[in-house]
Amino acid sequence: MNLDRVTVTGADDSIGRPENLLDLTREFPFVEWGILVHAKGAGEPRFPSDNWISDLQRLVKGGHKMPLSLHVCGRWVRDLLIGNMTIPESLLFGFDRVQLNFHAENTSVDPPRFYEAMHQLRRGRQFIFQIDGNKGNAHLESLMLEDATEGNLDLVPLFDISGGAGVLPSAWPVPDSAGDEVDYRYYGYAGGLGPENLAEQIPLIGKAAGETRIWIDMETRVRSEDDEQFDLAKVRQCLEIAKPFVRQGEPSM
Repeated sequence: MNLDRVTVTGADDSIGRPENLLDLTREFPFVEWGILVHAKGAGEPRFPSDNWISDLQRLVKGGHKMPLSLHVCGRWVRDLLIGNMTIPESLLFGFDRVQLNFHAENTSVDPPRFYEAMHQLRRGRQFIFQIDGNKGNAHLESLMLEDATEGNLDLVPLFDISGGAGVLPSAWPVPDSAGDEVDYRYYGYAGGLGPENLAEQIPLIGKAAGETRIWIDMETRVRSEDDEQFDLAKVRQCLEIAKPFVRQGEPSM
């Protein structure tokens, strides 16, 4: 199995200050914190406040090594698809990866303008496309076709038919391609993963992925049952379960 990263998504103000993530980051260097954002969601469960994100960025600026991915939802994603980069520049600092969540989005894409807008975001970042069997697949393929001659964008898919609902798929997919001449170098798996099933599901994901380099992502099942609290105890449990399956060394882009 070629698992090198475990993304835990949804840390928010419910844990108190972002410093409370540091001990887990040091103990489990393969963890990546997925931070959810959208234009109207700051301060809601799963969507941390602007001040909380600023405090997190200050930790990074102060020298704390914290792998971070920015998971963008809603209007900011819809704007990108038609060529408008409206994500605040200040929000991007410290995030090496940017995930575009397309679940339940029906916006059409303008491929050339989308490509130009993504170039404004690039700056060495990797872009994760939420693949749910619908729009995400088409958007990723359109962008890869635009980028086929230059290869400037680092694009990777995340299989996530659950869309944050915490539902396991009936089967984990085998890594595929966006077109006849495109193969993914890195592939993410998400949907319904949590402390109660991770030990069983990681080997199943590994079997499906084969030798492909992969990461896994979890969100709903590391929260309290009422969805109000990001549960650091559940997060620790998941990271302890995942640790024996993760290859040695830190995740690479």
